[in-house]
Amino acid sequence: MNKLLHKIQHFFLYFTVVLPLAAQDPVKVRFGSVIPKDSPWEEGINTYIKNVESKAGGRLRFKTYLGGQLGGEVEMIKSIAMGSLDAGAFSLASIAEALSLPQLQVFELPFLFSSDEEADYVMDQMFEQMSEILAKKGIVLILWGTNGWRSFGTKTKPILSPADLKGLKMRAQESEVYVSFYKAMGATPVPIATPEVLVALKTGMVDGYDQTPVFSLSSSWINTVKHYSLTKHIYQPGAVIISKRFLDKQPADLQQVLLARSERASLQKTARELVRKEDAEVLSSFPGLGVKVHTLTEAQREAFRKAAQPVYTSLESKIGKNLITAVQNHIRTFQQLRKSTSAPTDPKKTQKK
Repeated sequence: MNKLLHKIQHFFLYFTVVLPLAAQDPVKVRFGSVIPKDSPWEEGINTYIKNVESKAGGRLRFKTYLGGQLGGEVEMIKSIAMGSLDAGAFSLASIAEALSLPQLQVFELPFLFSSDEEADYVMDQMFEQMSEILAKKGIVLILWGTNGWRSFGTKTKPILSPADLKGLKMRAQESEVYVSFYKAMGATPVPIATPEVLVALKTGMVDGYDQTPVFSLSSSWINTVKHYSLTKHIYQPGAVIISKRFLDKQPADLQQVLLARSERASLQKTARELVRKEDAEVLSSFPGLGVKVHTLTEAQREAFRKAAQPVYTSLESKIGKNLITAVQNHIRTFQQLRKSTSAPTDPKKTQKK
């Protein structure tokens, strides 16, 4: 009788204590990116992760693999689409390349945007449209981020005109828009995944690269060059994405937590501000590293802008003329809004009668 009672007690404990505890084990979210550790991008991602883990009440736990631990961007994005990686943060150009979605390259056309505010406005206006495009590839768009304004880091000479690029072997991001840009400039593009760029620079496989100040420093690429020329030829947005396969496996309440829709605007604002604040601070440190910073005049930048126009022509059929026009229309709307809000008030109209 005692043995039977003992067994009953064991069964009771198993179903009332052991099983519920096992059910409380948090779901692991594997998050990959090439962004360097101890960077403003990591800080921005951690803001999102902390928000999700807090609202999930211990039911979700993120494991981050940064600095290209899981490979290059294209490789990781494909893994997310297949469901073998859960989530990550990437540049839009790499997402476009990995998923054969040339439409996403529209935002990285050279000299498209004129300011951070303009870029933010357009990206936010087109969030839902881009979400629909990505959903067809098994990807869920969570929020926008930013890499920033890309300029040239070179070993032997500054890049002050398109002619300065002719004959140089330049590392190109693995994306058609970057390869086309370098070809238009007369340079030889060498597509290389982010984790392999530092070795390529050190060994002389390439003569230079284009990247933002913060990424140049965080990745140590800046230590391989002598000149950094502020062309700011491409504004590069980023995105946090999640595998639809992974998301669909989660309960409805956790899905909403991961999507973070109500917090999206504030999370995007924080991520963008973190990068932009450090960008200016980092640039001022380059001379101390033995790198000469070259600021271009508007006339010099205009020469690059004109030389880059063939990129629009060559990619128009792939990106889609209608999509390019839609982005340009949003840009015009922003400029009109800014003009109307900054216009001086006519004192005659405001004068008391």
